[in-house]
Amino acid sequence: MAIFALADTHLCLSNPEKSMDVFGDYWKDYLVRIADNWRDCVTDSDTVLIAGDISWATYIDKAFEDFEFLCGLPGRKIISRGNHDYWWTSIKKMDEYFLSHDLPGIEVCRTNVIEAEDCLISGTRGWMLPSPSMKAQDRKIYERELLRVSLCIDELAKADPDHRRKRILMLHYPPLTCDRTKTDFTDAIGSGADICVYGHLHAHAHSFAYNGEAIDGCRYICTSSDYCGFRPVRIFPADQE
Repeated sequence: MAIFALADTHLCLSNPEKSMDVFGDYWKDYLVRIADNWRDCVTDSDTVLIAGDISWATYIDKAFEDFEFLCGLPGRKIISRGNHDYWWTSIKKMDEYFLSHDLPGIEVCRTNVIEAEDCLISGTRGWMLPSPSMKAQDRKIYERELLRVSLCIDELAKADPDHRRKRILMLHYPPLTCDRTKTDFTDAIGSGADICVYGHLHAHAHSFAYNGEAIDGCRYICTSSDYCGFRPVRIFPADQE
């Protein structure tokens, strides 16, 4: 039993005109590649974390084919929100939708804590890091997501006060960049998480990805699908563990 992660699946079965194929040859047949690679490394006893940008559907009732695609792949799926997941709604409504449409094995992570493979998992979307040109509305979202990251860390600590189990945080936006500069997000995460998986970075933005132990012992892993060659990344146990 292992935990894998793969963000930015950008499923488009429910909305074919949004296929990522338009972004060049590297994305060609990406849904087939995701499915083949997933089946090659993930078993039914494993868990896969999908940190946002899951489906291009606008409303949850229009995303059925994309969720059906996920359900047809091995393993348990834990999902958190990305900036393009416009269909995202409350945990209650999403859980009800998955149940009523016979879509098993998909669980929603939104500042709550989920247990998998003796690890504890929480997550939220995150947001773009501040810049001099950041707009007031983006600043507002940033501050809100920063509070949600702190809430995730608090909930992980409550669930495991003695830190006996690995704590995993799912974010969509990268909480730091390749230069390893400390940010408000890394301050909020502190030593409260052992692993942070994130996505969002595509194409030339891959150069900003950071992988490895950064601050306070937390290991950061970029899991954008095109960054990972459309193959789920094993994050626990790590190959070296």
